[in-house]
Amino acid sequence: MYIQEVSIDGFKSYAQRVTLTNFDPGFNAITGLNGSGKSNILDSLCFVMGIKNLSAVRAQNLQELVYKQGSAGITKATVSIVFHNNDPQNGPSGYEDKEYITVTRQIVIGGRDKYSINGHAAQQGRVADLFQSVQLNVNNPHFLIMQGRVTKIMNMKPPEILSLLEEASGTKLYERKKDSAMKTLAKKQTKLEEIDELMNTELLPTLQKLEKQCEQSHEFAMTSQKNERLRRLCVAHDYMSTRRLIESGEAELAAMVAEIQELEKQKTDLEAEAADKASDIAALLTEKEIQQGGEVKELQQQADDLAKKLTEDKTNYKNKQDLLKSEQASMTSLQQQLTELNQNELAAKVEAATAARDQAAADLQAAEHGVEAATRELAGAETGDGRDESNKSLQERLADAQNAQTAADAECKAADIKHKHLSKQAAEHRKSLASKDKEATGLRQAFDKAQQQVDKCRQSLQGLNYDAAAAEQLEEVRRTEQAAVRKAKEEVEVLASHVSGTDFMYRDPERGWDRSRVKGVVAKLVRVKDPATATALEVAAGGRLYQVVVDTDRTAKALLENGQLQKRVTIIPLNKVKYSETSPSVLANAARLGSGRAQPALQLVGYEPDVEAAIKYTFGQAFVCQDSGTAKKLAFAKEVNQRCITLEGDDFNPNGLLTGVPMAHRPAIWLSPFCKVHMQSLTACQAA
Repeated sequence: MYIQEVSIDGFKSYAQRVTLTNFDPGFNAITGLNGSGKSNILDSLCFVMGIKNLSAVRAQNLQELVYKQGSAGITKATVSIVFHNNDPQNGPSGYEDKEYITVTRQIVIGGRDKYSINGHAAQQGRVADLFQSVQLNVNNPHFLIMQGRVTKIMNMKPPEILSLLEEASGTKLYERKKDSAMKTLAKKQTKLEEIDELMNTELLPTLQKLEKQCEQSHEFAMTSQKNERLRRLCVAHDYMSTRRLIESGEAELAAMVAEIQELEKQKTDLEAEAADKASDIAALLTEKEIQQGGEVKELQQQADDLAKKLTEDKTNYKNKQDLLKSEQASMTSLQQQLTELNQNELAAKVEAATAARDQAAADLQAAEHGVEAATRELAGAETGDGRDESNKSLQERLADAQNAQTAADAECKAADIKHKHLSKQAAEHRKSLASKDKEATGLRQAFDKAQQQVDKCRQSLQGLNYDAAAAEQLEEVRRTEQAAVRKAKEEVEVLASHVSGTDFMYRDPERGWDRSRVKGVVAKLVRVKDPATATALEVAAGGRLYQVVVDTDRTAKALLENGQLQKRVTIIPLNKVKYSETSPSVLANAARLGSGRAQPALQLVGYEPDVEAAIKYTFGQAFVCQDSGTAKKLAFAKEVNQRCITLEGDDFNPNGLLTGVPMAHRPAIWLSPFCKVHMQSLTACQAA
């Protein structure tokens, strides 16, 4: 490879574009007067080859390499060099098919420094690698002896001479790449340690916290479902209770309406009676006014009669007083005789005397009352206001009668209200009594049944040979079994939290929805034939294991729009799913290379024929291998070139990705208690 052409534009003293051609493949010399630009040609070659030490080209910065530093209107410098690749075997690596190799470098004042190779933009490192691959390192040149460097080369020390020889032989490039790679590796190692520390200190605790939160979220979801179910039961119970209450209220309302009608009837009767009373009062008042004149004579006659009666009563009063005095005298004499009589006779006489005295006092009081009444009647007769023995006139007695009628009406109304209230209470008590009678009847029947059961149990107990020690042993066994059951329930709850992702709950999006259209989660549609391969199969399926299988895309759309899903899900419609099947040649090569230690994942699971497409889509063309050696061998073999997963969950991908899954902290989803029972039943059937 030799220089074919050099083009200089705006570099140092070359303001205009200058192209140098007709270079000799073996030897070339540049001659000219001082200041004609001979050294600038060599500087341009160093410039385009990417020299970093600008002092070697007699400049302090890149701006000084531009013609007059840009003051003459030229703001950029461009140098291009064209090599003739006449010996491709010894030419730059990667350019064996190129006859000419053009390298260009351009700098712009206030802009950036650009490189290009064959018209394509390139980085400085790529240009440096191109020249170093043919032993042309301009930053440590053995091929370039600048002015004043002959003496320096003559006085080089052995290490410098060794460096010069390495540059000449081309090994320095690889040493430099090795150092760069080691530095990069050290940085990556430091970064990896930082990532490990970050993972151990922040990510793993956060992951554990998130797992705990996930479990709490699943628990919350289950609690929410239970709460929703209980809420519905409460609403249904309230509805039925309200309905029964409405029915009973309607019956009570009908009874109250009937009672109100009866009371209205009674009210009408009382109003009619009050009207009759009012008419009677009016008639009495009219009659009083009419008979006012005739009553005077009658009252005069009554006054005369009363005067006579008063005289007679006074006479009787005096006689009674005399009789009283005589009786008192006789009582005194009787008291004197008490000492002479025995105790029994004395008590009888005292009692008789006391009775006689009480009778006399009563007669005296009656006489006094009669005298007083006669006196009042006489006074009423004399005044002409019709007063009777109660010392009340006719108007007062009429007012009393009206007041009595008003009081009677009030008492009647109060009695009606009380009757209504008592009737309502009586109805409530009757209802309560009826319900209590029903309850009592039910309780009595239940009691009779329980009593019969007790009698039967007593008879059975009498017929048994009861052993207290055996009963105690059985009780101890029962307590032990209860403890085991509680422990098993706790384990089931823990495992249920791990496999909660396999639950798919939704509401019917349409009326008359056929739930058979939703097949379920993939994890529930497959059966693991060998529990040892559960971890590998879970890794092989990945996230597809928790996707939901439905019959058509219309079903999937209905679920997503109206199914009220509680979480994000991916749905696999059987009529749209596409999958790739493993060719028979790959299966044969895998069996040959794996020596029976590898099997396709599809052969390790069982499933129903109607979901075959979804299962093939889930597990794809993956193989399950018994060890990492077999997995690595098959994954990167050209005859197989498929994903291979070990029993421990290590995933070997033909693309060069190796993934190790720490599955030990949780069981595979197929190893739930239900699946364990299924496996035990399969084992028992095989043994039989």
